[in-house]
Amino acid sequence: MRITVTLGPGVERYAAALSAVPARAMRAFAEGLNEGGDKFRTIDRRALKGQTGVKRYGTIVSHTGTRRASAGNLEYTVLGLGKGLPIKEFPVSAAAHGPVTAQPWNVGHTFERSFKTSRKGLLRARRGSSRFPIRALYGPSIAKEIVKDESAAAFHGQAAPLVEAAVFKRLGRLLP
Repeated sequence: MRITVTLGPGVERYAAALSAVPARAMRAFAEGLNEGGDKFRTIDRRALKGQTGVKRYGTIVSHTGTRRASAGNLEYTVLGLGKGLPIKEFPVSAAAHGPVTAQPWNVGHTFERSFKTSRKGLLRARRGSSRFPIRALYGPSIAKEIVKDESAAAFHGQAAPLVEAAVFKRLGRLLP
């Protein structure tokens, strides 16, 4: 996901003053990108929590990352990390002798041939009709979900205004 900000006609009045201090201007751009990007990252994480249906916000925080902007690299990136989230991160009900039911994406789903292990309450499923092999149960992947649905809508609706305001605020501090 890349944030592209198109600056309006207000930038011309900054251009002459900023040309005198290009290093400070680049640093101000980077600081503005980081400030606006951090605000958007919070909005995006909240959207991902609602979109995926996880129980804890901390799960989303641990599966997202950030590449911050610098004066030499004017790009701020919000990353989705890892593969599918373990099914225990979602609202789950598992009886002692019944299938596992969970709510990834806020939709109830019963996993075929699934069970709760006696030790540690791990949730597993058999791959076929025989006893072995078994596999772990996983839900949505943050790396895939970050570019879909609520998260994408938040990006298209809120990222550019947040970043633009932060960049103009930082550039305004350079001028008398």
